[in-house]
Amino acid sequence: MKKYKFLLLTIILIIFILNIDIVINGTKNASIIFFNKVFISIFPFIILSDILIYYDYHIFLKDKIGKFISKLFNIDPNTSIIFILSILTSHPANSVYIKDMLDNNLIDINTSNKILTFTYFPSISFVIGTIGISIYKSFKIGLILYLFCFLNNILIGIYLRKIKSNYSLNNNIIKDKNIFDVIKKSILKAFNTSLIILGNLVIFTIITNILIKYLNLNEIIITLLSGILELTNGIIQTSLLNINLLFKLSLTLFFLCFSGLSIIFQSSSILSEYKINIKRILRVKLVFSLFTTFLFMILGKFII
Repeated sequence: MKKYKFLLLTIILIIFILNIDIVINGTKNASIIFFNKVFISIFPFIILSDILIYYDYHIFLKDKIGKFISKLFNIDPNTSIIFILSILTSHPANSVYIKDMLDNNLIDINTSNKILTFTYFPSISFVIGTIGISIYKSFKIGLILYLFCFLNNILIGIYLRKIKSNYSLNNNIIKDKNIFDVIKKSILKAFNTSLIILGNLVIFTIITNILIKYLNLNEIIITLLSGILELTNGIIQTSLLNINLLFKLSLTLFFLCFSGLSIIFQSSSILSEYKINIKRILRVKLVFSLFTTFLFMILGKFII
């Protein structure tokens, strides 16, 4: 078995060496996407979320909007902070917020798997600004796409209601750090998490570009493959396809709802200390992404 493992690693090494230009360009492009779109939107919120959770802001939300979210999804009201912050930022920040609560023993692993599955929200600015206004020259298109993404997560959350969750495992953590120590810890955590996200984005971008080079596929299949592997590349390539606008938007919506393997595995890396059920997340997200896309295709001709 080890022999095959080393053989596979050797093949990967050779492929990377023979395609050093793709590796360099892929790293460059992934870094540009990360710093222009990902880092600036999630880095401050990772710091903020860590501080909010440390000072029990989730308990404040529990008595406000938390009760409604708890009844809708059958989850601990404390976890409403994850749902709200995930909407305000974008994936994979949801996994960061979940890790904070796991680290503080505020939620159990079943709740983590459950809420992780339906909090993969794309960035509002990316969907409405980049996709809607910049690519398709329409605020309306961007807004409709985002609302369908939101609907997709709501449907997943309702579907997962049947999974039981333990409530409030520990709300009595001793807060013995001053505000400066808390901020310092939060900044370091944000940098470490950001590097994990960047690393996954680079690897998936390189893999996508190498597969495109060696696989003799038509442009639609290449676009589908790109979007499944890495969300942003797939959406950009979709906009360049010579197909009907409704099909373009449907394919774009599918990528947005599914999130891409790159983002899902970023979550897996961030939560690597815990038993996250990635197989179930992939299965549920795939099924509901297809369902939401099909619904959009039916309604699209009336609302676009």
